[in-house]
Amino acid sequence: MAEHGKESSDRRARAAEDIFTLVSILTLWPVILRWHHPAFQYALYAALVGLLAILVRRIRRFARTLPGRDG
Repeated sequence: MAEHGKESSDRRARAAEDIFTLVSILTLWPVILRWHHPAFQYALYAALVGLLAILVRRIRRFARTLPGRDG
């Protein structure tokens, strides 16, 4: 039962990462359209920080699946 809860939690975390990635892509549109507003700059920086956090999580998740790893 605990494994099912962990898989469900992991699935939700991956879905949240995917949704955040898509939203982060949308934050690029104001730059493409040359809209200038400080809120867009903050959104871009927040997207950058979030995408870096997702990158670190996915690298760690991948490293756990490598053969010969005890973690």
